[in-house]
Amino acid sequence: MNFASLLLLAPLATGTHPGKAGPSCATGNCPPVSAPRMHMLQPWPAQPPIAQPCPPLAPAPLLAVKFTLPEGVRVATMPGTDAMKVHAAGGTFGFRPGYVYRVQLTGLPNRPNESLYPEIEVRGSLAPRPGMNYMDYAAAIAFGADDLAKAADGSLLTKVVYLEDPEKAVPAKTTADRPLEQIADTDEDAIGAAADNGRIVMIVRIGNRVPTTEELRRAAIPGTILLPGEGKLASPAVPPPLAWTGIPLYDPILGPKPQTEECLTDGGDTKTPLGIRDDGELGGLDATDVALEYTQGAKRKVTTSNKVCVCVPRFAVQKVELNPKGLYFAYRLQGWQQREASSAARTTTLPQAVSDRLKPVGLELPIRAMEQVGRQGAEVILSASSVKATFNFNGTQVVKSAVEPDELVNFPNEMIVTKEVDPKSGVKIGDEVTFTLKYKNDTALPVSDLVLSDNLSPRLEYVAGSGLSDRPTNLTISPNTNGSSIVKFEIPGTLQPGQGGVVKFKAKVR
Repeated sequence: MNFASLLLLAPLATGTHPGKAGPSCATGNCPPVSAPRMHMLQPWPAQPPIAQPCPPLAPAPLLAVKFTLPEGVRVATMPGTDAMKVHAAGGTFGFRPGYVYRVQLTGLPNRPNESLYPEIEVRGSLAPRPGMNYMDYAAAIAFGADDLAKAADGSLLTKVVYLEDPEKAVPAKTTADRPLEQIADTDEDAIGAAADNGRIVMIVRIGNRVPTTEELRRAAIPGTILLPGEGKLASPAVPPPLAWTGIPLYDPILGPKPQTEECLTDGGDTKTPLGIRDDGELGGLDATDVALEYTQGAKRKVTTSNKVCVCVPRFAVQKVELNPKGLYFAYRLQGWQQREASSAARTTTLPQAVSDRLKPVGLELPIRAMEQVGRQGAEVILSASSVKATFNFNGTQVVKSAVEPDELVNFPNEMIVTKEVDPKSGVKIGDEVTFTLKYKNDTALPVSDLVLSDNLSPRLEYVAGSGLSDRPTNLTISPNTNGSSIVKFEIPGTLQPGQGGVVKFKAKVR
């Protein structure tokens, strides 16, 4: 049996299922993770080393959608059929994923006798968390007066709407009905950029072409649109024509690739491991990380907190504008050259997002040394025996040795930092949340010169003047590299064993 096979069987031997979902975030707090101690190797955890902090429920059956249009413009669903209904813009619609819809826009600014027929291709929906009402988080179909005028004059506008990945979020203030729009040159570029920065949920196209009666009828499928004010929706009359044919990434130990775009996290140690450099300065404080630095004896140490989740989906748009009036062709006169009128052709094939599937050629595995722990009464002795890991790399035998612990300690023996967020659910873009960080000296020795730092996500904006502490503290706010801030509490003095404190601050969700 090879090493890879042993890794696959390890979860079964410990009683864990490879595809088992993580604990619930119904309380708003993600399950705490083990706080890394940079001065001591950690034992291998009983659960998989990488846990999904906020496991989603099943994908929502509907995508909530709102039309943001100029005043007076009205939306007709299922136009050209007996089921047509006219609505004022601003209501929340529910569209089933997998279908292509047609709506009619009437009452256009300065064009009372004209209509436009946007095509709406719904590709996906939210994956809500416990306690999260997915209909409260609507994707906006936003067309201003200028957009509608261009479409009526012959331009083709395409908007690829995607759920933004919080780790790749643009640090800009937005509103739910006016999402951030970025310009792309082609449909292919727009779909690629959206897929690189989040998860595509909808593609909207609008031009001045009037669909035929047969096209409108084919798009009007009963049981696919939940209208404003309705409480339930019947089953669809036909299966979705846009069948999903992708292959989800599935790790044999961690399970399927999680959908993380709905929630932004704060706390923990995410990418570069936290640590104290040789010059005594903190390293590895990435966006969303929390770090507590402290001095114990002659050593400068660092630990982190658990993660908390703020589930506030934010949609963004990649926009493409094809304007026939903006295309010019210059010909140089030649005596023998035949000039022909230019022609334009439009394909009816819908653009698709394509991803390459590559066969992995190697496997890189983190290997940590195990600690031997012997319990004697209420005490815990970390074995003084040498800890080594031996493995082969490119035909060469490599031996890794662990630094031997030199302490007889009460278990656990570390500074503890816990993080909470309030409110725990129902947060929208523009709302403020309160972060509370509690720290405690759970060691047998005093600690001093504490520095508690929180490097905020680009989706969070520190609320000026909101920092509070129950101990004398020097609070500093400095910009980070992600368009947000690092909130730092410097806590002078000494903290005896068993003592602790609390700091709080507020942040606005962008």
